Amino acid sequence: MALVNKKRRKQDVTELEALLRNYMPNDDLMPATLKMSSYQPGPGNELKKMIAWFAKPSETCNCETRVDTMNDWGADGCRRNIDTIVDWLLEEAQARGLPHGRFTATVARSLVKTAIRKYERKFPEGAPEPDQDDPEDEFDR
Repeated sequence: MALVNKKRRKQDVTELEALLRNYMPNDDLMPATLKMSSYQPGPGNELKKMIAWFAKPSETCNCETRVDTMNDWGADGCRRNIDTIVDWLLEEAQARGLPHGRFTATVARSLVKTAIRKYERKFPEGAPEPDQDDPEDEFDR
Protein backbone atom coordinates (compact mmCIF):
# COMPACT_ATOMS: atom_id res chain seq x y z
CA MET A 1 0.00 0.00 0.00
CA ALA A 2 2.84 2.36 0.79
CA LEU A 3 4.41 1.66 -2.58
CA VAL A 4 1.16 2.41 -4.41
CA ASN A 5 0.68 5.59 -2.39
CA LYS A 6 4.16 6.86 -3.25
CA LYS A 7 3.79 6.01 -6.94
CA ARG A 8 0.44 7.76 -7.20
CA ARG A 9 2.06 10.84 -5.69
CA LYS A 10 4.90 10.47 -8.21
CA GLN A 11 7.48 10.12 -5.43
CA ASP A 12 10.70 8.11 -5.57
CA VAL A 13 10.18 4.49 -4.50
CA THR A 14 13.78 3.25 -4.70
CA GLU A 15 14.33 3.13 -0.93
CA LEU A 16 10.96 1.51 -0.29
CA GLU A 17 11.59 -1.18 -2.93
CA ALA A 18 14.98 -1.91 -1.35
CA LEU A 19 13.36 -2.15 2.07
CA LEU A 20 10.73 -4.55 0.75
CA ARG A 21 13.42 -6.75 -0.78
CA ASN A 22 15.00 -7.14 2.68
CA TYR A 23 11.80 -8.78 3.92
CA MET A 24 11.42 -11.23 1.04
CA PRO A 25 12.22 -14.81 2.07
CA ASN A 26 13.94 -15.76 -1.17
CA ASP A 27 15.26 -13.68 -4.08
CA ASP A 28 13.82 -16.23 -6.51
CA LEU A 29 10.31 -15.36 -5.30
CA MET A 30 10.82 -11.61 -5.72
CA PRO A 31 9.47 -10.20 -8.97
CA ALA A 32 12.01 -8.44 -11.17
CA THR A 33 10.17 -5.14 -10.74
CA LEU A 34 7.46 -3.90 -8.46
CA LYS A 35 4.69 -2.54 -10.66
CA MET A 36 1.84 -0.34 -9.54
CA SER A 37 -0.48 -2.32 -11.80
CA SER A 38 0.01 -5.25 -9.45
CA TYR A 39 -1.79 -3.25 -6.74
CA GLN A 40 -4.03 -0.75 -8.53
CA PRO A 41 -7.63 -1.93 -8.71
CA GLY A 42 -9.34 -1.66 -12.04
CA PRO A 43 -11.10 -3.52 -14.82
CA GLY A 44 -7.73 -4.36 -16.39
CA ASN A 45 -6.55 -6.20 -13.30
CA GLU A 46 -9.88 -8.02 -13.07
CA LEU A 47 -9.52 -9.21 -16.67
CA LYS A 48 -5.90 -10.16 -16.05
CA LYS A 49 -6.93 -12.31 -13.08
CA MET A 50 -9.69 -13.97 -15.10
CA ILE A 51 -7.41 -15.06 -17.94
CA ALA A 52 -4.27 -15.73 -15.88
CA TRP A 53 -4.96 -19.46 -15.69
CA PHE A 54 -4.34 -19.89 -19.43
CA ALA A 55 -2.54 -16.75 -20.62
CA LYS A 56 0.57 -15.51 -18.85
CA PRO A 57 2.17 -12.22 -19.95
CA SER A 58 5.18 -12.78 -22.17
CA GLU A 59 8.18 -10.54 -22.75
CA THR A 60 6.90 -9.58 -26.19
CA CYS A 61 3.32 -8.70 -25.30
CA ASN A 62 1.90 -5.34 -24.26
CA CYS A 63 -0.26 -6.98 -21.59
CA GLU A 64 0.86 -4.90 -18.61
CA THR A 65 0.56 -1.64 -20.53
CA ARG A 66 -2.93 -2.62 -21.64
CA VAL A 67 -3.93 -3.59 -18.10
CA ASP A 68 -2.73 -0.18 -16.91
CA THR A 69 -4.65 1.54 -19.73
CA MET A 70 -7.85 -0.29 -18.83
CA ASN A 71 -7.37 0.59 -15.15
CA ASP A 72 -6.87 4.25 -16.10
CA TRP A 73 -9.99 4.19 -18.28
CA GLY A 74 -12.11 2.76 -15.47
CA ALA A 75 -15.41 0.97 -16.05
CA ASP A 76 -17.00 3.61 -18.28
CA GLY A 77 -13.91 4.05 -20.41
CA CYS A 78 -13.59 0.30 -20.88
CA ARG A 79 -17.21 0.14 -22.02
CA ARG A 80 -16.55 2.92 -24.54
CA ASN A 81 -13.39 1.17 -25.76
CA ILE A 82 -14.59 -2.44 -25.60
CA ASP A 83 -13.91 -2.99 -29.32
CA THR A 84 -10.29 -1.92 -28.82
CA ILE A 85 -9.90 -4.24 -25.81
CA VAL A 86 -11.39 -7.17 -27.74
CA ASP A 87 -8.99 -6.42 -30.61
CA TRP A 88 -6.09 -6.50 -28.14
CA LEU A 89 -7.20 -9.90 -26.87
CA LEU A 90 -7.61 -11.29 -30.39
CA GLU A 91 -4.25 -9.87 -31.44
CA GLU A 92 -2.55 -11.57 -28.52
CA ALA A 93 -4.42 -14.83 -29.14
CA GLN A 94 -3.24 -14.82 -32.74
CA ALA A 95 0.36 -14.08 -31.71
CA ARG A 96 0.24 -17.08 -29.35
CA GLY A 97 -1.30 -19.41 -31.90
CA LEU A 98 -4.64 -19.54 -30.07
CA PRO A 99 -8.08 -19.38 -31.72
CA HIS A 100 -8.92 -15.81 -32.75
CA GLY A 101 -12.07 -15.90 -34.89
CA ARG A 102 -15.64 -14.59 -34.44
CA PHE A 103 -16.43 -17.05 -31.65
CA THR A 104 -13.31 -16.03 -29.76
CA ALA A 105 -14.26 -12.37 -30.20
CA THR A 106 -17.66 -13.09 -28.64
CA VAL A 107 -16.01 -14.86 -25.70
CA ALA A 108 -13.47 -12.03 -25.32
CA ARG A 109 -16.24 -9.41 -25.29
CA SER A 110 -18.05 -11.40 -22.59
CA LEU A 111 -14.87 -11.65 -20.51
CA VAL A 112 -14.31 -7.90 -20.73
CA LYS A 113 -17.90 -7.16 -19.68
CA THR A 114 -17.57 -9.59 -16.78
CA ALA A 115 -14.29 -7.98 -15.67
CA ILE A 116 -15.97 -4.55 -15.69
CA ARG A 117 -18.89 -5.84 -13.62
CA LYS A 118 -16.56 -7.55 -11.13
CA TYR A 119 -14.61 -4.33 -10.69
CA GLU A 120 -17.80 -2.29 -10.20
CA ARG A 121 -19.06 -4.74 -7.57
CA LYS A 122 -15.79 -4.51 -5.64
CA PHE A 123 -15.48 -0.73 -5.99
CA PRO A 124 -18.90 0.83 -6.56
CA GLU A 125 -17.44 4.31 -5.96
CA GLY A 126 -14.50 3.77 -8.31
CA ALA A 127 -10.87 2.97 -7.53
CA PRO A 128 -9.77 4.28 -4.14
CA GLU A 129 -7.28 7.12 -4.15
CA PRO A 130 -4.73 7.71 -1.40
CA ASP A 131 -6.23 9.72 1.45
CA GLN A 132 -4.71 13.19 1.49
CA ASP A 133 -5.07 13.46 5.28
CA ASP A 134 -3.72 10.01 6.14
CA PRO A 135 -1.54 10.40 9.27
CA GLU A 136 0.83 7.66 8.04
CA ASP A 137 1.74 9.95 5.12
CA GLU A 138 3.66 12.20 7.53
CA PHE A 139 6.78 10.17 6.66
CA ASP A 140 6.42 11.18 3.00
CA ARG A 141 6.43 14.92 3.64
